[in-house]
Amino acid sequence: MINPGSLIVSVQARPDSALRRPEILAAIAEEVVKGGASALRIQGIEAIAMVRKVVDVPIIGLIKTERYGFDAYITAASDEVEAVKYAGADCVAIDATDRNRPEPIADLFARAKEVGLEIFADLATVAEGLNAQVLGADYVATTMAGYTQDRAATAGPDFELLEQLISQLTIPVILEGRVSTAEQVRLALDMGAHAVVVGRAVTAPRTITEALHRR
Repeated sequence: MINPGSLIVSVQARPDSALRRPEILAAIAEEVVKGGASALRIQGIEAIAMVRKVVDVPIIGLIKTERYGFDAYITAASDEVEAVKYAGADCVAIDATDRNRPEPIADLFARAKEVGLEIFADLATVAEGLNAQVLGADYVATTMAGYTQDRAATAGPDFELLEQLISQLTIPVILEGRVSTAEQVRLALDMGAHAVVVGRAVTAPRTITEALHRR
């Protein structure tokens, strides 16, 4: 259960990062929870399992897999949903965009429910949000806004999409994507967001340093 007003920290590292080791990600996760994170977003089975050992907050688990001929890549197969569950996650993030996928999204949602996982639907449009709600998502998030052909990227968080989703859906809506300041977090919650996900602004020292260096 992701509580209202939660700050969720996405503890991930890009493939070429020196931080991309389960024990390091677990240490970062432990630190951000001490700093006030109410939930975590973790990628990869080994990382989920390691993080589960050191924190007791909800974990949104996911597996990123690039597949030839398919665009959807965030937990896009039933065996990945199961793996996330048994690694220790409480909730599974699933690519809920209207793109080519290896398995029907309805099958993934059904499998998540069968194994007792909440569903965190990553999407980019209102139509995708409405579909995810009908299929049984527990939460929808603006994660993919600006990363598909259906919606242009905004300079910062996509507050317009957030507002549209909040006004048209009855399930919790979460802001994710390009969140980098406390002001953006407060604005999202004031608008009615259930929670906010922050990632690289907290957990990516290379990205943070590059931004500071450019200034």
